[in-house]
Amino acid sequence: MSASVPERAAVLAFLAASVDAGEGRGGASGVGPDEPGAVVDAIAGLDLPLGSPLLIAMPNGRIALAAFFGALLAGTVPVLVPPTAGAARIAEIRRHLGGAALIAPRIDPARYGAVAVHPLGGRCEAALLESGTHLESGTRQPYQPGEVVLMTSGTSGIASGCLHGIDALLRNAARHATAVGQRPDDTVLASLPLYYSYGLVAQALAAFVRGSRLVVSGPPFTPRSFAGTIRAHEVTVSSLTPSAAVRLAAEPPAGPALRVLTVGGDELHPEHVGSLLAHGPQEELYLTYGLTEAGPRVTTLAAHREPEHRWSSVGLPLPGVRTYLRDAAGDGPGAELVVESDTVLRRRLPGGAPTTANTIGTGDRFDIDADGYHYFRGRSGESVVVGGEKIWLPSVRRIAAGVPGVRRATTTVYRDERHELRYSLDVAVDDPGPRQAAEIERALNRVLLRAERPHRITLVQATTEEWRK
Repeated sequence: MSASVPERAAVLAFLAASVDAGEGRGGASGVGPDEPGAVVDAIAGLDLPLGSPLLIAMPNGRIALAAFFGALLAGTVPVLVPPTAGAARIAEIRRHLGGAALIAPRIDPARYGAVAVHPLGGRCEAALLESGTHLESGTRQPYQPGEVVLMTSGTSGIASGCLHGIDALLRNAARHATAVGQRPDDTVLASLPLYYSYGLVAQALAAFVRGSRLVVSGPPFTPRSFAGTIRAHEVTVSSLTPSAAVRLAAEPPAGPALRVLTVGGDELHPEHVGSLLAHGPQEELYLTYGLTEAGPRVTTLAAHREPEHRWSSVGLPLPGVRTYLRDAAGDGPGAELVVESDTVLRRRLPGGAPTTANTIGTGDRFDIDADGYHYFRGRSGESVVVGGEKIWLPSVRRIAAGVPGVRRATTTVYRDERHELRYSLDVAVDDPGPRQAAEIERALNRVLLRAERPHRITLVQATTEEWRK
């Protein structure tokens, strides 16, 4: 099943009209107006086989988007990965998802087993990787031109992903843009990580399909820098995670207002919704729910038009999306939300079967009231959102358990003194000394991003029973 790739002329026009947040006001970006187009052409010049997975580890910016679109236009399959991912994380992704080449700002070929490194312009380069399109099973990954792999490390593993068609992602982006009233004359600030579906689809691709001007910035978020970028580039539309929205509600900036602010990624408490409505920098506030598997946006609430008792809701399904509840295993409020849409993933990676009937179970618990408004009640007990980063705890435990001398690894989710969600790692080992602790930390740090690492690691002496297991 192929997917329609955007026209090259439309892509180049979009990239040429977009800017990095530092440009034009003394920033350090220095990306020339023609460099994104040069990156697109250079990727085509790599002559990779059609359907080859192309790993892209670029910081937020126009060049990251140029690499994404360039991969699609070349008939390869973009796989956006965190720009801070180290060689061990990249190797893990290649084993499970494949990787014919890697694009990054600077690449040490020896760390990746690269055959060759080619400059792409735009301050990035590509490394051709040995046996890059083969997985650890030795079989070729059957990707096709027009497909995209979106990483889902927080919901099913460090090196897991969702296979989508670019046409479905663009369709979801258009539906989201319509739901929040985005217009061609808007200027959209994309400050969320582009390697996650919310930033890529709801910000960058929504600007592309709507014809809006795009300004790209990146983490870390502060209310002051957010307000400064809005002011410098006359931004009218932007999106934040709930954790960033809470900071914005606590430190509302003075100055020009956004027309539209959307918040999505996790639950936003009604108290913070009220603060944003009263003091935030926006005229219109939208709360959204989605997940990468759904393509990604599912529901939207126009909070500025709703009574206070609905501020705890994430709203109604987007047009073309149907939802319902089914019984969920375990204790806890609500039932599992099921999503039916023509934008859901084609299949889970690695090794998942094709999605049937355009339907997926989210693993998230919801209530739906008589008017169809959706109320988020909780996630799977194995997934936790810490500081806006979704973490799949079994992956953390698996890394720790693979260290020699470790007999058992468990995780515990808790809230700290500021009531922020955290998790700890408890490890039963043969020798709970500093050397073993250092080995465990090194193993975690090789694969996990900084925001994914446990806030506490506790080592205890393994019992005889654990040793036998």
